[in-house]
Amino acid sequence: MEVLHHEPHGRASRIVEFNNVLYFDAHAPAAAMKQAVPMYEQAKALLHRFDELLEQYGSDKRHVLRAEIVLRNASDLDEFNRAWTEWVDDGYQPSRLTHTGLTIAQETVLVAISLTAAKKDV
Repeated sequence: MEVLHHEPHGRASRIVEFNNVLYFDAHAPAAAMKQAVPMYEQAKALLHRFDELLEQYGSDKRHVLRAEIVLRNASDLDEFNRAWTEWVDDGYQPSRLTHTGLTIAQETVLVAISLTAAKKDV
């Protein structure tokens, strides 16, 4: 089986596809790169962007297998979870790891998410 590298950019690819599974690089909310935006709004925007990316690559949020969420501040967890709970469909919650340690992005970026998702049956 072929490994597909979508949107390669120097050190990594935005998405790698193998055996009908999509492995997404960490994504951060674009608006937060330009100005300070509260956690809830960053999370909502980023999850909406993942809806678009999942659709573009033949999947959706009900096919997400695993999510890794990296927060800048542990104190933002409740606001992140509020957005996450609104986004994820009940009964389709993926496995999830949430931790702090987001230190390499701009200080205005409060969250980064990486997903692994199965493609929908074609």
